[in-house]
Formats: sequence, structure tokens, C-alpha cells
Amino acid sequence: MRLAVFILIAIASESVQQSDDLCSHSSLNTCGKCIATPGCAWCESEGDTSRCGKANQKWCNGSLTNPQTVSRAIQDDPLSTTAGRIVQIKPQKIFIKARPGQKVQFDLHYQQAIDYPLDLYYLMDMSNSMKDDKDKLSALGSTLASEMRRRSSNLRMGFGSFVDKVTMPFVNTLTEIPCDGCAPPYEFINHLSLTDQTNNFAPAVHQTQISGNVDTPEGGFDALMQVMVCKNEIGWRNESLRMIIFSTDAESHYSGDGRLGGVIEPNDELCHMQRNRYTHGLVQDYPSVAQISNNARKLKMNVIFAVTENVKITYEMLKEAIYNSQTAILKGDSSNVVELIKEQYDKLTQDVIMDYPKNDDFEIKMFSSCKGNERKETNTCFVKKKGDTITFNVQLEVKQCPARKTQKIYIAPSSINERLEIDLEVDCECDCEKTGNFLPAHERCNRQGDLKCGVCSCHQNFWGPKCGCNTNSVSNKEEDNSACERNGETCSHRGECKCGACLCYDPEVTILEKILIVEFLTIKLQRYSGQFCQCDSKKCAVGPNGKICSGPTQGRCDCEGCVCFEGWKSKPDCSCSDNTSSCVPPTGVLECSGHGECVCGECVCRIEQGKGKFFGKFCEDCSTCQDKCDDLKPCVQYKLPNEEGEQLGIPSGCDAYTMLTVQDLNDTTLAEKLQQHLQTENAERRSRRETNDENPLGGSEQLPEAEALSNSRKCNYYVQGCTYYYKYWTGLDKSTYVFLDTNKECVAPVDIWGVVFGLIGAILLAGIVMLVIWKVATTIHDRREFAKFEKERQAAMFDAGHNPLYKEPASTFQNPTFSQK
Repeated sequence: MRLAVFILIAIASESVQQSDDLCSHSSLNTCGKCIATPGCAWCESEGDTSRCGKANQKWCNGSLTNPQTVSRAIQDDPLSTTAGRIVQIKPQKIFIKARPGQKVQFDLHYQQAIDYPLDLYYLMDMSNSMKDDKDKLSALGSTLASEMRRRSSNLRMGFGSFVDKVTMPFVNTLTEIPCDGCAPPYEFINHLSLTDQTNNFAPAVHQTQISGNVDTPEGGFDALMQVMVCKNEIGWRNESLRMIIFSTDAESHYSGDGRLGGVIEPNDELCHMQRNRYTHGLVQDYPSVAQISNNARKLKMNVIFAVTENVKITYEMLKEAIYNSQTAILKGDSSNVVELIKEQYDKLTQDVIMDYPKNDDFEIKMFSSCKGNERKETNTCFVKKKGDTITFNVQLEVKQCPARKTQKIYIAPSSINERLEIDLEVDCECDCEKTGNFLPAHERCNRQGDLKCGVCSCHQNFWGPKCGCNTNSVSNKEEDNSACERNGETCSHRGECKCGACLCYDPEVTILEKILIVEFLTIKLQRYSGQFCQCDSKKCAVGPNGKICSGPTQGRCDCEGCVCFEGWKSKPDCSCSDNTSSCVPPTGVLECSGHGECVCGECVCRIEQGKGKFFGKFCEDCSTCQDKCDDLKPCVQYKLPNEEGEQLGIPSGCDAYTMLTVQDLNDTTLAEKLQQHLQTENAERRSRRETNDENPLGGSEQLPEAEALSNSRKCNYYVQGCTYYYKYWTGLDKSTYVFLDTNKECVAPVDIWGVVFGLIGAILLAGIVMLVIWKVATTIHDRREFAKFEKERQAAMFDAGHNPLYKEPASTFQNPTFSQK
């Protein structure tokens, strides 16, 4: 059993003693902790009185540290539509310095260029079923170019086609020509790079031959990935609206399907094109949906799935998973393709959606009156006509002191490659606490502490207002008990005065434990707290996480109950959040992945027919769902060294998962590793006085056993010729843990020439052996037949006779009327 230690803070004025004043809390005993609390300021004058108080009250006789928000534009170029210098976002870069709890507001202006460059790439399925669509696109190519040039005179168009991987079971490899009048199958060909010579578009489509494949899904995702990442080969410009029209009448293969054809290496999301052809179709698997979405977000690609009615549902679902994509329905022969592209272009240019990050360290809100006269919270606006300026009022609030005090935040339109960069510096340390600004080993601190901002920061093993107490000794200098007395009671009879401060103890511990607690000063949050142990924590509700008032970031115990902070509903334990952003998964846009309801900042998952109960922090998983191995691959990748031996930076969204390395993936090892991690994490939290021995899985001491991890899912990651295996598991608290096996399985490099020559030699040897066998067999057979013939010839006995069919060549006739005289 341990006891919490509260350092004496004398209250400077009566107003600061009020129970509703968070700034008077005893834990705010340093300048950094004080200014990190909303509405609080630090008094730097020397003395033993309270230093932290409300910033809006006059209670400090000396200098008051109350950092204010600093916000200034670093780059603020005017909006421009000049070619080569187009600016649609203003400002472009700002610097903000703020402390937790402070809100910073600024205006973000967006003006869509009147004649903004347009790069339009048409990617078409060339399987035999799309023949009439190809013919119609060829016939309408000139009309399409003419109509789009009316919308942007700075137009470039390109064309490419795809079939599928050239291997069974995707295409028929037994014949080179899959159908009459068809071209041999291929993965992807870039027939026409983006060019302003739009009159070349229709001929390029017309000259492209139809091909064919075997299975119904097509290899379009291979082609789509190459179109996005091959910037130079396709011809994408830096300043342009990038549109990809993905036209097909069938579903698409995605990651994992390549294994059916023996292609197991994952897609590396790099460009692999030579002479306008994709070269790695039989080397790398199809890309995953997550990889397509990540590149669409990173490269600002606007993908339009122009599909037929029979696959509408499939691509409607893909639209929800792929960033900034849309689905449009083609007629059976693509006769409406021109109107379809015009409609999608108008939608892209008229709907302005501002993207911004979401995390626990800060919160961004955007307001605008673009949808009417009333100012509303929204990040989406409708542009009535090009050239109009839309103004968003951006509100940024720092929620807590992050691990990294400086961060870069980007706010950008979803469809173009422009953005606002925010350099954010979180103010969680006072200048008087920084090296060179404080007095080390000061006399006021008994030479056992540094004087920082007017108070002692004690060295290791020392504590107390003047660092006069040594945790290794029962003899201490600060024995003035008057500071512990209130209304004639010492520590309210709920603790003992030690070194001028009340050490509150739990009345439920034994006398022996109490003596050990006081003498050895073991620290733990107990039932009683406060300067005079006057506060009873049992009057304050405990949240689901095991913390009083759900922890210091959500509420505080003011001796009479929980006082909830802004953003948390007034439940008894302050556990209900008003913010639903915590319910949105890092790789998605729907709350609770569309399979649950966000209640108090947490997802309550539904039971759906055919899939059963969903689970996971974001209701992203179910017993019959496809695993999320692909979503976790970027997170696993950053834990592994790259080709240069360096580790990659952590990708966005991976902080939602806890990554642990193990030696093998059996359930017992995973349970031991997780128990070790949770125990270490709890110990660190206790050392920071932020926890009551709870563990993240819910129970106070209930750590997971091997049986609990039996439902973990196994995945693999292929990189640099080696395969790594990992498992992921979702705990009772909906946290996802990823276990990465550091052992890798590598395939020994194959001696290609040895295999080639060995195979040739084996074929030649087999041929020679077959010829010898054939020659021996025919010789034996001929000899047997000849011997049989000779035997029959010698045994034959022929007699002389006449052939019954033989007739004499001469015939004699006698005339009866003739008589010889």
C-alpha cells in the first residue's frame, strides 16, 4: 500500500481557496504544470505562498507568468490565377504558439481559379465485353475534348487501358490471341500520355485493340496504381486538377488475389513502367484498397469510377473506402460518357472540402457562412461560380501537452495540390524553468534542489517545500507542524504532518502499514487529499478507466464531487465526451466504421444480419469480416529497417495501435509480452502520479492469459525478399495490439543460370534417353517380325495345280454346217 504525497501550497487569497478553482489544485506545483492548465497563471515572486491561481484575478504581488497566444503569418501570398503562380489558398503558412486550453482563431481564404489547369486521364477496361464502350468513346472523343475545353482551356488528356495479369487463372495462356480480332492480353498500357494535343485522344482510343481474359474481375487496380504514381510517364503537372476516369463493367482484383496465379510479393506502390507498359504484373500482387486510398490522398488524385449498373453496388462501397473518389453509372454502350465526365468535373470544382488531421493533442473546428447567412460549423462549401472567394474561420485548440512540443499541421482542399501549413508550438514550459534561467542547488532549497520560478525543484531522493526531507532518512529539517493545522486540527485527523506537509493516509490500512507509509514516503493516490487532507475522494465518482472523475484531462474532484472540463458531459464521473472524432478510424471517414454508434466518445457496436457482432475500437472487425492486415502494413513497415538500414517515420493513424515485438507468435509468448508491457506502462503511469494501479484492459490486476489471445489474427508482410509475420488482437478496452515477430523467413537467392542450364541439360538428356529407348524397342520388334516371317516361309508346302480362274488364251469353234468332203 502506498500513500499520495501533497506538497504544502499556502493559499495567497481567499478567492483562490474556492472549491471551483482548478488553479488551486495541489498538483499544480510547478510553473509548467500551472500554465498547462486552462485559465491559470504562475506568480514568480519568492516565498512559500501559492504560485498558481486564476489569470483573471489580482492575487500576485510580483511578476505573473501568463503566456499568451502568438499567431503570425509566415507566408501570405495574395490569391492569384496567373499561370505558373496560381494561389488558391491564403495564407500558405502560419506560426502558432499556444498553451493547453487556449483557442486560436484565424481566417482561411479559398478562391478557385477561373481557368485552373485540368489533367484528365481515361483508364479503360479492354476486355472483350467493353468493345462497344470503346467504340463509343472513340466516336465521342472529339466531343469530350471540346466540352472539357470549355471548362478549362488549359486541358490535357491521356488514355490507357488494362486487361489482367498474363497468367492463369486470370487469362488463357494456352493461346496467344484470346478471341477473334483481339490483341494478346496485357496488364496495363499507357497509349497516350497527358497532352494538350487533345485531337490525338480519339485516334488513340480507336487504335487500341480489344483483348480478353478468363475470370470476371479485372486487373484495373494494377493499372490505377501505376497511373497515380508514374508522374513523369503519365505527365501529371504540379498545378492541376487531376481526374482519373476508371471505366469498367466488372469488379477489380485486389491484394491477395495475385496468389491464385503464384504472385505473392506485395505491391510496393512504386512506378514500374518501360516503353509505356507495366513490367511487374507477374512480380507483384495487386494493390490493396488502402494503398489506392493512401496514394489518392497523398497525390491529390480524384478517381471517378465510371461503371455499368451491374457493378454499381461494389464501386459504391469502394467509394466509401477510397479517398475523394466518386461513382458514376455508364450506360451499356457508354453513350453518356461525355455528360458523366462533365457532371463529375462540375461537382469536383463546386464542392470544396477542407481536410485536416484529428488527434488527442489538438482540436480543429472550421466555421463558414457559405451555405447561407448563418455561420455554421462546416468544412464543406459550395462554390456558386469560379472566382468567388470562400472564407473559413479556423479554430484551433490545444487540448494537452503532447510528447512533441512542435508539430506541423496541414489543412488542404481535398481535390487540389495546395495546402495551409501550420507550425504549432505548444507552450508547456515557462522561461524561468529552462536551462540557464534558474538557480541550481540554491540555498533556499538546502542545496538539494534548484530554484525554478520561485519554488524548489528537488534533486533525487529529496522533497518538501525546501527540499529538506530525505526519503532515505526519518530525520528531516522541516518539522513545522503549524502549516498542517486547520481549525485546530492537524491534517483533519486524516494524515500526519511531515516536513511541513500533510501526508494523507487511507483509513482502511492497518496501523503497521500506516507507519510504513509515513516513514518510507511511498507515493500513491489515497482516499484523502488536499492541503489539510480535507478532501474525500469517495465523494467523487470513478470513471470506467478506474480514475477519479475519469482522470485529470476530463474532470477534477473538488471535495464535493466531480467538476467536468469543457468537452465532457456532466455525468457523475465526467466520462462522456462531446467529441465524436475519437470514433472515426484512422483509415476511414465513417463514425464507428458504419457499424456502430458513437456514445460518449466510444463506439457501441451493432449486431448485423449475416455478419454477427462487430467489435474493435472502431467496430471495424467481426468474426466473418475480412482481416485488416492491409491497413496495418504501413504501421508494421515503419518498425522494420528500410533498404538503407534506417527506420521509416511513423505513418499517420498508426498511433491508434500499440506495436510490440516478439520472438515467436504463439499465444503464450504474446500473453507474456502483453502482460510485461501493461505492467511497465502502469508502473510508468504511477510514477507520474496519473493512475490508481488500473490497467488498460479494465480490471485492476486482471492481465490477459494465453487463452484470451487465441482469437488473434495472423498476417504477413513481404519486404526485400523476406517475409515477416505479425498478429493483431483487440482487448476488452477496444485497444488493438500488434505483435511483430522479429524472426524473418527469407528465400535463398536462386541461381538463375544454373536453373536454366540445368533445365536445358535435363531436357536434352531426357530426349537422348527416349531416342535410345525408341531405337532399341523398334530393333527388337523388327527382328522378331523377320524371324517369324522366315519361320512361316520355310514351313510352307506348295502343290502343282491349275488356277480355276485361269483361261487359255486360244479358243476353237467348229461350224456344224460345214463338213469336209
